[in-house]
This record gives sequence, C-alpha cells and structure tokens, in this order.
Amino acid sequence: MNKYLKTFNNDTRQGIFFGINSGVLTTVGVIAGISQTTTNPMFIVVSVLSLAISDCVGEAYGMYLSKKAEKISDNNFGPVVAMISMFIAKFLTVVCFLIPLLFAWNLKYYKNLIWPVLYSAFMLIIIDIKLSKMRGEDVKKYLASHAVLLFVVVLSTRFIGQILSKLN
Repeated sequence: MNKYLKTFNNDTRQGIFFGINSGVLTTVGVIAGISQTTTNPMFIVVSVLSLAISDCVGEAYGMYLSKKAEKISDNNFGPVVAMISMFIAKFLTVVCFLIPLLFAWNLKYYKNLIWPVLYSAFMLIIIDIKLSKMRGEDVKKYLASHAVLLFVVVLSTRFIGQILSKLN
C-alpha cells in the first residue's frame, strides 16, 4: 500500500491523511460523548451520518480554501484534488464507525467504547506507519502524538456525556 500512496500527488496524499485523521478524532469524540447519553442506536446513526455529511463538506471546502490561500497565484487543480480526496477519505472513515450496528442493533460496543477506540487506534496506527515510512522518520513520534490525542478526546467527551446524562 505504501507504494500506492507514493504514486498519489501531494494534494491527494494531503487530503487522505487529513481526512482519516480528522474523521477518526472527530467521530470517536462524538460517539464517546453521545453514547453515554442514549440507549437508542438511532441517535448514534443520525449523529454519525450528520457528522459524515456536514463535517466532511465543511472541512473539504476548508481544505480547498486553504490550498487556494496557500499559493494565491497558482491556478492548478491541486486544491480541488485535495478537497475531493479529503472528503472521500473522511466520509469513508466516519461511516465505518457504524459497522457494528449493521450486525447488531445494540449500543454495547459504543457505550463501553471498545469499537470506537479500537477502530480509531487501528486507523491512526495505519496512517502513522505509512507517513513515517514515506518520510523516513521514526514512527514513535506519530504514534505518541496520536495516542495522547485519542486519549484526551475519548476521556473528555465521555466525561461530558456522562455529566450531561445525569442532568437529563
């Protein structure tokens, strides 16, 4: 897979890495928080699908604008390529968080955060390994940063969800 990522141009790779990273961290946070406040699986489905649409569109267009602002005299298709690759990577990453609900309409794996955390860790490890190999750097610095970010996002949003569920 590493040779395939190298064949993508810079804009495509930027969109893919940004999309997967953002998709994992935002979605695991939403699930960690909302799963503590509901017993209805439909709330998870609606929340994740809403995130997949609104956040993917907003961030993809933000990527486009950022790329346009980066090189204001450049009129190539790089910003469009980055936008499309980011949207696809993030959308697919976010929607995959719903996989357990395809097999069992049960929030057990969401409330205990087993599925969201394992899937998140898996996806982040993959992009960390790929990026470190492409750059010829030690993977530990990427893994450590992602471990801290995942830990902070999951604990803080779960805590907020637990507090808010007591107010209901």
